[in-house]
Amino acid sequence: MCEGYKINLFIIKSKFDKRVKLLNVILLLLISATTYANNFMDDSIPVQYDIYKQKRKPLFFKTGSRIHLQLGAQIGGNLNYFRYKNGVQRDVSVGYQGGLFLRVSRQWAFAQIEVNMLRSTVFLKNGVFRSEIKNNIPFDEMRMKYYTVGIPFLFGGYAVKNPLYKLRFYNGIEAAFLTKVNVTIEQNDNEVYRLTRNEKRKIFRSEQFSYQLGMGMDIALFLIDIKYSVGMRNFFKESYRTQTHLFQFTVGMIF
Repeated sequence: MCEGYKINLFIIKSKFDKRVKLLNVILLLLISATTYANNFMDDSIPVQYDIYKQKRKPLFFKTGSRIHLQLGAQIGGNLNYFRYKNGVQRDVSVGYQGGLFLRVSRQWAFAQIEVNMLRSTVFLKNGVFRSEIKNNIPFDEMRMKYYTVGIPFLFGGYAVKNPLYKLRFYNGIEAAFLTKVNVTIEQNDNEVYRLTRNEKRKIFRSEQFSYQLGMGMDIALFLIDIKYSVGMRNFFKESYRTQTHLFQFTVGMIF
C-alpha cells in the first residue's frame, strides 16, 4: 500500500515539474519577444538625445519642424512719394496706419497675409483743376485726404532665428482699395472749393496694386518692420503721374 502511494506521489511530482518547466519556457519566450519588439521600435523611429533631460525623444517633436501659426497686430506711419513724368514736380503724403496679420512659418520660411487701414494726406501745389462744369480752377494748394484698406500677400525667410530674436526678409504683392476721399482746393483769393463725387471719380481709381519689399525683427513678442512698396497701378488717373513710392514703418505685437 505504501509502495503504491509513493509511486502515485512520484508521478504527480513528475507532472508538476513538467508543467513548471513549460511555464518557464513560455515566460522566457514572452520576455524575448517583448525585448525584440522594443529594440525594433527604437531602431525604426529616429531619435535625438537631449543633453539636458538625459532622455531620448522622437525627431518629429523637434522645435521648428512643425507648421507654426502667429496672429498679431501692428500700427505705424507711412510716407507716400509721388513722381511725375516731367521730373520737376514731386508730391509727398504722410499718414498713419494699423492692422492685423497672420503668419504661417515652418523652419526658415514663412508666408504672411495682412489687413491694414491706411490714412494719408497729399498736398498738390500751384496747379489748375478742370471742374465738372469745364471751368479751369487755378489753385495754390489742393489737399487730398484718402482712406484705404491694404491687403499684402507676403513670402519670406528668416536670416536669423533664435528663441528671443528673429530677423526676417520678405516680398510680395499688395492690393489696396480706396474707401473714402476728401478733396479741397484753396484758391488764390482764399476761397475753398470741395470736389463733388463725380469730380473725385475723374481723379481716383478704386484700387491700387503694388510690389512690396521689407525687413523686420521679432524681439520676443514684439515686432519692428520697415517696408517699401512701388506702385504698379495707383489710385490716381492723371496721365502725367508715373508711379508712387510708399514707405512704411510699423511696430506690433504677437498675441
